[in-house]
Amino acid sequence: MMSSGDARFFVSHKKGEIAELREEINSQDRDKKKDAVKKVIAAMTVGKDVSMLFTDVVNCMQTDNVELKKLVYLYLINYAKSEPDLAILAVNTFVKDSQDPNPLIRALAVRTMGCIRVNKITEYLCDPLQRTLGDDDPYVRKTAAICVSKLFDINPELVEDRGFIDQLQELLADNNPMVVANAVAALAEIRDNAHSPCSVFLLDTNTVYKLLAALNECTEWGQVFILDSLASYSARDERDAESVVERVTPRLQHANCAVVLSAVKVIISQLEVC
Repeated sequence: MMSSGDARFFVSHKKGEIAELREEINSQDRDKKKDAVKKVIAAMTVGKDVSMLFTDVVNCMQTDNVELKKLVYLYLINYAKSEPDLAILAVNTFVKDSQDPNPLIRALAVRTMGCIRVNKITEYLCDPLQRTLGDDDPYVRKTAAICVSKLFDINPELVEDRGFIDQLQELLADNNPMVVANAVAALAEIRDNAHSPCSVFLLDTNTVYKLLAALNECTEWGQVFILDSLASYSARDERDAESVVERVTPRLQHANCAVVLSAVKVIISQLEVC
């Protein structure tokens, strides 16, 4: 988002600079506006209080420039908790962005809404989240899956009432392996939450073989999520356990030690049945 050439944005603040930043943020010149928001983010990064520019920065959300939108969302995540009433002003743009033709913007909107831990905003997140969990684009679906676990941490009752856990479980059969991996990660996080219902992530044989199929096409961290979940599976019989071990054993040769360790956990868990 910021490159090495952006070091100039980290210069020391001068007296009256907030007024200058406000003027630049509200400029009609898009490049000047973007540079001003970069200066604000730079100041925020080094611990300076730029919360007085909240309304001005949030007004920049109404843009089709993805880089500028990312910067505004970053600012919003940082200050939403201290300015919850002002953060609500951004909700309509979030909802609109969750339906944008660009999947990157749809995913960005849902991810940011999930990171804003403000109770007043969570109820507005439900409809966009419900929609993006069934999005045509796998990048949006996998982002929405993780958002469910973040929402559960804030409001478990809301997640259960709106059927989000059921939607996550449906994503375990998704045709995209990274969507499957993120659904597994989200369900595992919900399962480990103190407020989790006991039946949130129970693996049956059908689900296990879907996860094993996704395992072959996942990134290494996606494999870790799936393998860690498989370690809790109780095989039906010796043949079932041997089949799981056979499918997992090639991961023992993986270059990533986290994948190897997770594979070892699965194999050890199945040896009790073999």
